[in-house]
Amino acid sequence: MRIRDANDQDVDAIVAVGQQTWPATYAFAGDDYVRNGLATWWSAAAIVRSLRDTTVLVAEDETGVAGVGNIDLRPDVPIIWKLYVLPGTQGTGAGSALMAALLQRAPGQAVRLEYVDGNSRAAGFYAARGFTELRREPGEQPDWPDTVWLERRP
Repeated sequence: MRIRDANDQDVDAIVAVGQQTWPATYAFAGDDYVRNGLATWWSAAAIVRSLRDTTVLVAEDETGVAGVGNIDLRPDVPIIWKLYVLPGTQGTGAGSALMAALLQRAPGQAVRLEYVDGNSRAAGFYAARGFTELRREPGEQPDWPDTVWLERRP
Protein backbone atom coordinates (compact mmCIF):
# COMPACT_ATOMS: atom_id res chain seq x y z
CA MET A 1 0.00 0.00 0.00
CA ARG A 2 1.36 3.37 -1.00
CA ILE A 3 0.12 6.71 0.40
CA ARG A 4 0.59 9.78 -1.79
CA ASP A 5 -0.77 13.25 -2.37
CA ALA A 6 -3.85 13.23 -4.56
CA ASN A 7 -3.99 15.27 -7.75
CA ASP A 8 -6.53 16.32 -10.37
CA GLN A 9 -6.12 13.01 -12.21
CA ASP A 10 -7.48 11.22 -9.10
CA VAL A 11 -10.89 12.95 -9.04
CA ASP A 12 -12.83 10.11 -10.69
CA ALA A 13 -11.13 7.47 -8.51
CA ILE A 14 -11.89 9.46 -5.35
CA VAL A 15 -15.54 9.87 -6.39
CA ALA A 16 -15.63 6.09 -6.90
CA VAL A 17 -14.35 5.53 -3.35
CA GLY A 18 -17.28 7.60 -2.05
CA GLN A 19 -19.79 5.83 -4.30
CA GLN A 20 -18.63 2.45 -3.00
CA THR A 21 -18.12 3.29 0.68
CA TRP A 22 -21.03 5.56 1.58
CA PRO A 23 -23.96 3.20 0.86
CA ALA A 24 -22.29 0.39 2.83
CA THR A 25 -21.09 2.61 5.68
CA TYR A 26 -24.25 4.64 6.22
CA ALA A 27 -27.06 2.25 5.31
CA PHE A 28 -28.19 2.49 8.95
CA ALA A 29 -28.85 6.23 8.47
CA GLY A 30 -31.23 5.72 5.54
CA ASP A 31 -31.28 6.21 1.79
CA ASP A 32 -31.96 9.96 1.99
CA TYR A 33 -28.91 10.48 4.18
CA VAL A 34 -26.71 8.49 1.79
CA ARG A 35 -28.02 10.27 -1.32
CA ASN A 36 -27.51 13.68 0.28
CA GLY A 37 -23.98 12.84 1.41
CA LEU A 38 -22.96 11.52 -1.99
CA ALA A 39 -24.35 14.59 -3.74
CA THR A 40 -22.82 17.02 -1.24
CA TRP A 41 -19.40 15.54 -0.48
CA TRP A 42 -18.59 13.08 -3.27
CA SER A 43 -19.42 14.85 -6.53
CA ALA A 44 -16.53 15.65 -8.87
CA ALA A 45 -17.00 19.36 -8.06
CA ALA A 46 -16.80 18.68 -4.32
CA ILE A 47 -13.61 16.65 -4.76
CA VAL A 48 -12.02 19.39 -6.89
CA ARG A 49 -12.82 21.91 -4.09
CA SER A 50 -11.33 19.53 -1.56
CA LEU A 51 -8.14 19.20 -3.62
CA ARG A 52 -7.91 22.99 -3.75
CA ASP A 53 -8.68 23.72 -0.08
CA THR A 54 -7.32 20.75 1.89
CA THR A 55 -4.53 18.21 1.85
CA VAL A 56 -5.92 15.11 0.15
CA LEU A 57 -4.08 11.79 0.28
CA VAL A 58 -4.88 8.54 -1.48
CA ALA A 59 -3.96 4.97 -0.64
CA GLU A 60 -2.99 2.98 -3.72
CA ASP A 61 -2.57 -0.72 -4.17
CA GLU A 62 -1.83 -2.70 -7.33
CA THR A 63 -5.39 -2.10 -8.59
CA GLY A 64 -5.39 1.68 -8.10
CA VAL A 65 -6.88 4.06 -5.54
CA ALA A 66 -8.18 2.02 -2.61
CA GLY A 67 -8.79 4.80 -0.09
CA VAL A 68 -8.80 8.52 0.51
CA GLY A 69 -8.30 10.89 3.41
CA ASN A 70 -8.06 14.63 3.75
CA ILE A 71 -7.09 17.16 6.40
CA ASP A 72 -7.93 20.84 6.48
CA LEU A 73 -4.94 22.71 7.88
CA ARG A 74 -6.55 26.17 7.69
CA PRO A 75 -8.33 26.23 11.09
CA ASP A 76 -6.45 26.66 14.38
CA VAL A 77 -7.16 22.99 15.04
CA PRO A 78 -6.78 20.94 11.82
CA ILE A 79 -9.79 18.82 10.84
CA ILE A 80 -9.79 15.45 9.10
CA TRP A 81 -12.92 15.51 6.93
CA LYS A 82 -12.58 12.23 5.05
CA LEU A 83 -11.05 8.85 5.79
CA TYR A 84 -12.57 6.10 3.63
CA VAL A 85 -11.25 2.81 2.33
CA LEU A 86 -12.97 0.61 -0.25
CA PRO A 87 -14.93 -2.20 1.42
CA GLY A 88 -12.70 -4.91 -0.10
CA THR A 89 -9.58 -3.18 1.19
CA GLN A 90 -10.77 -2.55 4.75
CA GLY A 91 -8.71 -4.41 7.32
CA THR A 92 -5.52 -4.31 5.22
CA GLY A 93 -3.93 -1.37 7.03
CA ALA A 94 -4.86 1.21 4.39
CA GLY A 95 -6.97 3.23 6.82
CA SER A 96 -4.26 3.16 9.46
CA ALA A 97 -1.65 4.25 6.91
CA LEU A 98 -3.86 7.10 5.71
CA MET A 99 -4.53 8.22 9.29
CA ALA A 100 -0.82 8.19 10.15
CA ALA A 101 0.01 10.20 7.04
CA LEU A 102 -2.74 12.74 7.74
CA LEU A 103 -1.56 13.20 11.33
CA GLN A 104 1.99 13.72 10.07
CA ARG A 105 0.72 16.76 8.18
CA ALA A 106 -0.16 18.43 11.52
CA PRO A 107 2.84 17.60 13.71
CA GLY A 108 2.56 18.57 17.36
CA GLN A 109 -1.02 19.81 16.93
CA ALA A 110 -4.37 18.69 18.19
CA VAL A 111 -6.50 17.27 15.35
CA ARG A 112 -10.29 16.98 15.16
CA LEU A 113 -12.62 14.85 13.12
CA GLU A 114 -16.23 13.82 13.16
CA TYR A 115 -18.19 10.67 12.51
CA VAL A 116 -21.85 9.75 12.31
CA ASP A 117 -23.34 8.32 15.50
CA GLY A 118 -24.15 4.70 14.81
CA ASN A 119 -20.96 4.07 12.84
CA SER A 120 -19.45 1.86 15.53
CA ARG A 121 -16.60 0.74 13.31
CA ALA A 122 -15.41 4.33 12.91
CA ALA A 123 -15.88 5.00 16.63
CA GLY A 124 -13.62 2.06 17.50
CA PHE A 125 -11.04 2.94 14.86
CA TYR A 126 -10.71 6.51 16.10
CA ALA A 127 -10.72 5.58 19.80
CA ALA A 128 -7.88 3.12 19.16
CA ARG A 129 -5.87 6.01 17.71
CA GLY A 130 -6.30 8.30 20.69
CA PHE A 131 -9.31 10.37 19.66
CA THR A 132 -11.76 11.27 22.44
CA GLU A 133 -15.24 12.76 22.26
CA LEU A 134 -15.43 16.53 22.23
CA ARG A 135 -19.13 17.15 21.54
CA ARG A 136 -22.24 15.93 19.72
CA GLU A 137 -24.38 17.84 17.26
CA PRO A 138 -27.89 16.89 16.18
CA GLY A 139 -28.38 15.58 12.65
CA GLU A 140 -29.17 18.14 9.96
CA GLN A 141 -32.58 16.54 9.43
CA PRO A 142 -34.90 15.27 12.19
CA ASP A 143 -34.41 11.60 11.24
CA TRP A 144 -30.66 11.81 10.63
CA PRO A 145 -28.12 10.60 13.20
CA ASP A 146 -26.04 12.91 15.38
CA THR A 147 -22.55 14.01 14.44
CA VAL A 148 -19.90 13.06 17.01
CA TRP A 149 -16.84 15.32 17.14
CA LEU A 150 -13.55 13.90 18.41
CA GLU A 151 -10.16 15.36 19.16
CA ARG A 152 -6.70 13.88 19.46
CA ARG A 153 -4.18 15.90 21.41
CA PRO A 154 -0.45 15.74 20.69
